[in-house]
Amino acid sequence: MKKALLSLLLAVAIMPLALAQDNTQRTIVTNNSTACGTFTWTANGQTYTSDTVVHYINPTDDTLFVLNLTINHPYINNETVYGTRCTFTWRGTEYLLSGLYSDTVDAAVGSGECDSIYNLNLTLSSTETDYDTVHACGYYIWLGDTLTASGNYFDSIYNPSNNCMHYDRLNLSIVTTINTNLQVSNCGDYHWFDTILTTTGNYTHLYEDTVSGCDTLYNLNLTIVVDSAAMIKDSACASKTWRGNTYTESGVYFVLDTNATTHCVTYRPITLNIKTPRTPESDHVLEGCNSILFTINSLTGSTTKRFTENTDFDTVLIDRRYARCYDSAIHVHVTIHKSGRDTTHVIACDNYTWPLNGATYYATPTKYPSYAFATDTFGCDSLMLLDLTIKKSPVITAIRGEWHLNQGETAKLYPVCTSGATFKWTYGNQTSTEDTLIIPNVQGNIDVALQATLNYPANNFACHDTSWITIVTFVGINDVEGTNVSLYPNPTVGQLNIESAEAINQVAIFNALGQQILLNNNLGNKAVMDLTNLPKGSYSMRLTLQNGETIIRKFIITK
Repeated sequence: MKKALLSLLLAVAIMPLALAQDNTQRTIVTNNSTACGTFTWTANGQTYTSDTVVHYINPTDDTLFVLNLTINHPYINNETVYGTRCTFTWRGTEYLLSGLYSDTVDAAVGSGECDSIYNLNLTLSSTETDYDTVHACGYYIWLGDTLTASGNYFDSIYNPSNNCMHYDRLNLSIVTTINTNLQVSNCGDYHWFDTILTTTGNYTHLYEDTVSGCDTLYNLNLTIVVDSAAMIKDSACASKTWRGNTYTESGVYFVLDTNATTHCVTYRPITLNIKTPRTPESDHVLEGCNSILFTINSLTGSTTKRFTENTDFDTVLIDRRYARCYDSAIHVHVTIHKSGRDTTHVIACDNYTWPLNGATYYATPTKYPSYAFATDTFGCDSLMLLDLTIKKSPVITAIRGEWHLNQGETAKLYPVCTSGATFKWTYGNQTSTEDTLIIPNVQGNIDVALQATLNYPANNFACHDTSWITIVTFVGINDVEGTNVSLYPNPTVGQLNIESAEAINQVAIFNALGQQILLNNNLGNKAVMDLTNLPKGSYSMRLTLQNGETIIRKFIITK
């Protein structure tokens, strides 16, 4: 105990130094425990069998655990008593017989103390005890009592010569005489003890028990059952199936059989006379669509068989009244042609034209359309079904925003489209999936493509719509300096004059939505364009000259 206390003091003294070296503020948990024999510390899982002081640092939270352990050991007291007394009282109990005795005093639960064990080696020299082990047949008389059951018996008699009790103990086994009667009915023979009995009669067997002296007498009333199987005679044409076996040659055959009354198993014989068909084999070749009926005619009647698959069929015609073969085996070779049936699965956007019937479907049909091909020479046709699903494409109504710009301005475009669609803008080598396309610092004309998509995840399918515009960059409404192209009057009420030093190959006019509404080719150096059918508003013109130069002009129509 002093050693444990000294170790604890040393551990407490060292801990501040360790903590100072680590320069870490740790939590210290001290466990003062007392146990009997062994102690397993849950902090580190180690088991200790002696007094000790142990510390353990938890690597997770750096907590320092200290164990101050005291191990106790059981108290054992051994006592030996010799004497001439008849009885002895020890620890509150009176003992009448010599022997080894033990008493345990349990320690308080949770105290850590050990149980106290007291042992007594007692010899009572004046007490007599007799032990007997007896096997008896039927009954046994012991100390004037008749015992008929096996068991352990105890009796005591006072002995006045030494004023002590005399004890008797008896371990008794009672063996009862057995007389057994058996009645057996068996097939053929019966194995009884070491004898094989083959005849009906009464038999006895005596079993002698040399230990107990009790005999067992067995009586047997035996009946031997003999099952006689009569010979069966039969004849057949070509083959005979009997008791699950098929025979194709004449002869005597046997099969194991069980008598329903006696339940005895015996070999049952049959003599078979197998006759051979007399005439040559006749062949039939059948070919048709889906199924064919074939009629077999014989002297005993007609039977009809339906074939639905390709097969080779054989049968034998016999006269069952006399078991005579009057006709040969019939061989039938059957070829069946099947009607065709197939289904085409299609998912389409907005509409679908089926090539087989040329019909165009604008909605998913409520039932599968079908198309039947012409019937072949065997009466078989082929039916094709169409499993069609029509999905709607998005519709881009317009592309709105700022796409008529002066150089350096920002273009902003947004679509007017079916709800739920996703978008992909493409301009030059760039793309964007935003709803609104923003292109800053535009320096020239830019062609912009917009693709709208409606996704159908359940079908792993999507429908698209695409629209195009051109972002037009203007220097001004009037002629751009350095070019020899003139538009006048601008604004105009309908007639627009075009003059160019270079011949004009093509003129394209676009409305405010970027949609091309007019295209003329080969205008030469001068042209007058009649635009009176156009509504008032702002328009742009793209002129392609013969030298390859492209010029953009903006003009206004007033009414």
